[in-house]
Amino acid sequence: MNLFNSDWVTAQEASEKLGFSEKSLRCWCECGYLKNGTHWHRNEEKDDALFFYQVELCKQEMSSWWGRDAFVGP
Repeated sequence: MNLFNSDWVTAQEASEKLGFSEKSLRCWCECGYLKNGTHWHRNEEKDDALFFYQVELCKQEMSSWWGRDAFVGP
């Protein structure tokens, strides 16, 4: 997994682009709705453990939860 790939964004950026709070995104990660390594990655090298997301893959997954073309985020 290449975190320097521009497709990975911080939790704050993902929250803004997807229109959901960072807390909601993290909850969906913990519940397994968003898959580690596909939709998100956690940088555990630091104490504050930054989360990174693949916004387009998250959008696709969220659309499947609510039906095709249902995602209406920003």
